[in-house]
Formats: sequence, structure tokens, C-alpha cells
Amino acid sequence: MKLRHLEIFYAVMTAGSLSRAAESLNISQPAASKALKNAEQKIGFPLFQRVRGKLLPSSEALTLYERARHIYQDLDSLRLLADNLARDPRARISLGCLPSLGLSLVPEVVTDFYRVNPDLVMTLSTEHTEMLIKKLDLCEIDLALTLQPVVRGDIITLPVAEVPLVYIDRDYRQGPVDINDIDEKRWISPGNHSLSAAISAHRAFSMTRLNVQTYYMATEFVKHGMGCSITDIFSARNNLSPEMIHSLTPAVKVTLCLLRRADSSLSPAAQKFMDFLCHRLRAQLDTINHELYPCDKKSFAPFT
Repeated sequence: MKLRHLEIFYAVMTAGSLSRAAESLNISQPAASKALKNAEQKIGFPLFQRVRGKLLPSSEALTLYERARHIYQDLDSLRLLADNLARDPRARISLGCLPSLGLSLVPEVVTDFYRVNPDLVMTLSTEHTEMLIKKLDLCEIDLALTLQPVVRGDIITLPVAEVPLVYIDRDYRQGPVDINDIDEKRWISPGNHSLSAAISAHRAFSMTRLNVQTYYMATEFVKHGMGCSITDIFSARNNLSPEMIHSLTPAVKVTLCLLRRADSSLSPAAQKFMDFLCHRLRAQLDTINHELYPCDKKSFAPFT
């Protein structure tokens, strides 16, 4: 099957009729009919049955269509990648981050960077880690900030610093909390992401009062007295008053990671922003970790 055969076949399958397929390809209906017949002759079996003026796909056509859909999805990704590469990379910096970091940490850091680099143009977006990786693959973003390392040969993971997780509760006022003393009947699960994996390494909650999909939602429900939860220090401080935030024993931490593509270099502007971001966050998290855990000297993750 050649590309022109794939094109007419896919057009008929998606359009549902030969006339609409011809319209989508900007050709006449006779030309489309001729192209389809030629495709069937070259392939060696009929793709459609002609019943009462309609084209009904054969079982072989349905099998081919599943594969064709993936090919066209890859083509769409290729077009998007080409569009992104065609833009001038020196004129922009694109950063993606987790939604929780986009509501708390990132706006503050970016604002400070703009004060000393007022002429730059930045694009910011929030996604979960899987989508951030996809955006890196498509060159939609230069850098991604997440709370879990990514082990892939084409992605460079730079551990920046350790982010402490904290116990959040509107009704608790007695200082540090042992993770094993948390009341399961009041537990609000923060979702199946990096925080949950870190929490489960210290304790598995067999029951939950409420399941949410974002850390921000967990803090909102805690604020309204629905129960208790564990979240990262940035989400907690952004949305809750200090008396609702408590350190955990033992200390539970996740690694703040900066991701970038391994097969291309950063623009000077993006490199400058990455250096600023890493050193700023390391200093900030060092202070936060010493406030919560004065005896813990290991707040920095390895960074080069």
C-alpha cells in the first residue's frame, strides 16, 4: 500500500462516503472513485462493499483502519513537531509544570526572573507528568518541573531538591504528626501520583473518606473541614493558614525534578532560566526543610 492508497482509504473511512472523501481531499468524486479502485487493485482485495449506493468496509478494511489511525496520529504529531521547530527558539522560553506547582511555586519564581530579564517571552503550562513528557517529545516545552524522576534515555532528569510533605488538618493543633497516628476515617487521598507513592512507602491507608485527583483539591477539602490529608509544602502554604500545616514523623519527602530533552541543547535564555530556577528553588527548599526538620541536614538533591 502506497501513501496515495492510504490517503484515499483513510479519507473514505473517516468521511463515511466517497463524495465527502473527495471533498476532504479537494478532488472530484470520479477521481476519488478511480483512486479507490486503484488502491483495491494494488492491495489485492476489496476494501469496501457497495450496497445500495453506500460503501461498507470489509473486515480487512476495518483491520487496516486501526493501524491507519495510528499512522495519521503520528503524522499529526510530526506536523506539530515541525511547527514548533520552525519557531525561533531564542525568542521564547516554554516551561511546563504540575498543576500544584503552577498554583504556588512557579508564579513567584517566574516573576522574580522577569524582574531581571524583562524582555523575554515565556509560555507556561500545567499538566501531569505523563503529558509533560509528551510535550517535551513534541518540543512544545523546553523544560518541565515535576515531583518525580523520569527514567528515559531521551530525557535528562535533573534532581533539584527535596520537597517535604506535610500533614494538613483544620482541627489539629498539636505540632508534628506521626504518620501512623493519622485517622483513616478522616483521610482524604490526594490521588494516584508521586505523592501517593511517597506516602505509601511509609504507610498504606486501607480506607479513605474522600478521593481527589489534585493536591489543590485536597487542601480545599481540608480547609472546609472534610478531613485530613498529606500534601507538598508549596500547595499547603499557598492555600492553608499556618496552623493547619504540620511536619510529619518520620519525614516524608519527594524530589523536585527538572526535565529536558537529551538530544538538543537549550537556548541561552532557557539555560539562564534553568540555572536561575534550580539555584532559587534549592535555596528556598533548604530554608523550608530546616524550618520543618532542624536536625535534618540532607535537603539538597544531587545537582550538576
